[in-house]
Amino acid sequence: MADPTHIRTRSGVAAGAIAALLATIAMMLLVPLAGVPSPLQLIADRLTTAVPVDVFGALLGSLESRAKPLAFAAVILGAVVLGGVAGALAARALRRGLAPGVLFLVLTAVTWALFAGVVAPLGGIGLVGRDGVAGAPRTGIGFLVIAVVFAAVLLLELEEVGGAGARDPGRRRILRLAGFGIPAALAAVVVARAGLRMANESAAAPAPAAGTLVPPVTPTEDFYIVSKNFFNPRVALGSWQLTVDGRVERPRAYTYEELRARPAVRQITTLECISNPIGGHYISTGEWTGVPLRELLAEVGLQPGVVDIVLHAADDYADSIPLVAAMDPDTMLVYDLNGAPLEEAHGFPLRLIVPGIFGMKNVKWITRIEAVDRDFRGYWQQQGWSDVATVQTMSRIDVPADGRTLPAGQPAMIGGIAFAGDRGISRVEVSTDGGKGWAPATLNVPPSPLTWVLWTYQWMPVQPGTARILARAYDGSGAVQDAPERPPLPDGATGYHSVRVHVRGAA
Repeated sequence: MADPTHIRTRSGVAAGAIAALLATIAMMLLVPLAGVPSPLQLIADRLTTAVPVDVFGALLGSLESRAKPLAFAAVILGAVVLGGVAGALAARALRRGLAPGVLFLVLTAVTWALFAGVVAPLGGIGLVGRDGVAGAPRTGIGFLVIAVVFAAVLLLELEEVGGAGARDPGRRRILRLAGFGIPAALAAVVVARAGLRMANESAAAPAPAAGTLVPPVTPTEDFYIVSKNFFNPRVALGSWQLTVDGRVERPRAYTYEELRARPAVRQITTLECISNPIGGHYISTGEWTGVPLRELLAEVGLQPGVVDIVLHAADDYADSIPLVAAMDPDTMLVYDLNGAPLEEAHGFPLRLIVPGIFGMKNVKWITRIEAVDRDFRGYWQQQGWSDVATVQTMSRIDVPADGRTLPAGQPAMIGGIAFAGDRGISRVEVSTDGGKGWAPATLNVPPSPLTWVLWTYQWMPVQPGTARILARAYDGSGAVQDAPERPPLPDGATGYHSVRVHVRGAA
């Protein structure tokens, strides 16, 4: 250390903040490269579970795809603040004569212990991550790397400050720029880019172009994406395998090649997120290729008393479906979407598709299937979301767009989608007078019994003014969708979607 007497508390705060940012980048790199759990994600998961369920629902409803980037920003800000506090304490320790080597060891040990002994258990993966997918050895080493980066950068930054005590003010400014400005700017750019990537990784399907309906099958690039993760796992096929165990007679593991070599089944199914609001676009339809889950369960042999089938993922996420749903021939383990291998955001190499149940239980990045003799409640159920998660009957108006102006006396098409999971759609009705009267719409033939139905209605607006258009759907049993408006939390949104249009009189 050049001259510890020149290290002020505020310089230590800046050094600690920069060290925290650069340690954050190390975390971001270790997640995809080594599969190490991110302390930031573990903290975010714990904070999410601590938020009251009604507050969480309100925030999710108002922020939607912005929620994850904002949560990431909040956690980063907290890390920067804690880094600043650590930097101030380190500067004080150096001024009091503590050797830099000793301080490095202390900073490394304390940071590692904080991650391994506090953050990991609070994040649900046990002490040093022993209950997580990566396991204790990899998690412990990963946390040590992050701790070393933080301690080393902090001391290097303080070294720059100590060297800034020269009498030459110009040299001092250059050292401060090199020590603080450049690392801070680079770290800010990397973190900001990560935030933008998160926004793109939690996106609704795009609204259809004006005057058109959505395609019957959603292109992969337009398929909606939802994930709780800051950094989605990148699964290496060389080390990946699917383990099937728990209350089974013959536990076994399957490789990716073994699964793809089995007779394939193709199925077109609609997937909807439970957080989809009324009229929302967190819903898409895809052609999935894979194998029926029940075939693998039959091969391992289920023991008596099995209640749930639990799906464990590479990001330590887990959820379950009832045994009856797992044995349904339409419940599949899929590896292709629309004729191509799953993309990372959609669950590569393997995910679950179970018709009639909201997307949160259609687990992505599956690594293990476990048969259990109890009702298993997963990550979202522990926060108050539905355990049954049956898809609600819904309808959406895509044409005309809300606020559109239509000419009186000219025919106008009203159209959209309706969906009721595996129950199918038997009828859709449209109201052009705010719900006073209803008329049947024309239903297109759906791609399969497990998908949405596209519908249209020809309307001749006559009276100039504002018209409120509503739609409602009936499932395959003839039951109409729920009219009362309820938010997505906890069972999925209900209520009729509506748009307002302006009818313009003849010139």
